[in-house]
Amino acid sequence: MVAEVLLLVFSGFLAGLLGSLTGLGGGVVLIPLLTLFVGVPLAYAAGAALVSAVTTSASSAGGYIRRGFVNMRIGVGLTTATTTGAILGTLAAHYVYSTGLEWALYVAFGVVLLASIVPSYERGKSEMPPYKPPDWSTKVFKLWGSYYDPVLGCWCKYWGVRWWLGWALMFAAGFVGGLLGIGAGALKVLALDWAMNLPMRVSTTSSNLMIGVTAATGGSLYWSFGYIQPFIAAVTAVGVFAGSYVGTSLLMRITGRQARWVYTAILAFLGVRMMLAGAAPGISAAVDYAISAAAAVAVTAVLSLRQRGENRREDFEVYRGEPPRPGGLEELFANAVSKLLIYVVFLSTALVVVGVALLAAEGGGMGRPLSVVAAPQSPVNTTSISLSKAAAAALALDGLGVVAVGLVLLLALPFVVVALNFARFVLERDLIYSALGLVTLVNLTVALLASL
Repeated sequence: MVAEVLLLVFSGFLAGLLGSLTGLGGGVVLIPLLTLFVGVPLAYAAGAALVSAVTTSASSAGGYIRRGFVNMRIGVGLTTATTTGAILGTLAAHYVYSTGLEWALYVAFGVVLLASIVPSYERGKSEMPPYKPPDWSTKVFKLWGSYYDPVLGCWCKYWGVRWWLGWALMFAAGFVGGLLGIGAGALKVLALDWAMNLPMRVSTTSSNLMIGVTAATGGSLYWSFGYIQPFIAAVTAVGVFAGSYVGTSLLMRITGRQARWVYTAILAFLGVRMMLAGAAPGISAAVDYAISAAAAVAVTAVLSLRQRGENRREDFEVYRGEPPRPGGLEELFANAVSKLLIYVVFLSTALVVVGVALLAAEGGGMGRPLSVVAAPQSPVNTTSISLSKAAAAALALDGLGVVAVGLVLLLALPFVVVALNFARFVLERDLIYSALGLVTLVNLTVALLASL
């Protein structure tokens, strides 16, 4: 039991570390680790990954917002697409699980992992994007900002383009995220990097924020379908929290390119393994590992040979900027959101840790023995744990109830973040972003009500 718990924590730590460093989401690492190495069913692994994605997002985004990396308008505006896609993708996933077609999801997951390498490689060529002049959407949607880059050692200004194309890709990212139980950060970064031409540091951090909102939408529906096993989700979330904290600190000391090269090798290895698990389940472990490792080495070697090195001097000079002068309202809400994310994720993680400790001390929870509650294929899932039952059990210091309350608090956090930004846009009389924020709030509300 102890070895299994440590493996779950380590899986979460690795997913949180890489997810916060790259902005591509930790679910693409966590799900293969849980299914291939721990023996967790794909549905439970996807549910745990969505919970962990919210943890990664909240623990990372709090610090990023405080440092001015996250563009809240871009983040909240594009979540109209990701949350809509997540609802439809989750409904599609429920159909797949209900009809016993999980093998197709394994193959699809592997394809998504390998496809994720492309945007990671393309944007790994330079820290700043190639110059593109502002277009009509730059002005209409206010797609600009500035930040201080600690690695480049200067203030950088930026502006986005092609908001409509970014929105379309974000919808696809939300659908894929809901279908596979991931944050779909690769598609989000593709939308921000390639479609909207934003700097890597802005796309990475803004993607982190959107991953949490999207994952909360899908996670709430996964809760209602019973695809979240509380013990597995809780233990991996603790590891994710620790990994995200370390990753956020490391991102201040390394370039986005360095982080994504490590990610590329891991994506190639796990992508091939997931495809083999779905298409050739009878293959021996030795052959499986050999093929996957060879693929990782080959992909990384080929891409490294094509790497062009540092970005061009003239591209960088275009983006050299001055410190921003944020309005009082903007600064007030940015500080509020940053503190809310940090404090609530600490609180929810503390509840989860206390709940797991109570489960171990009491030998189980809510009338189930620990051996059943903690089993990878346990029948104890969220279909039998309503919010009222969880709250009542938590008040009685039942470990499983405390864990469930901690998870619910985590899933509800993005809703509050979007609500705060909606209030800010209303106070600023920004009609476009008030409308966009309202759409995201409606999507989140629909998903949360379904889980009650």
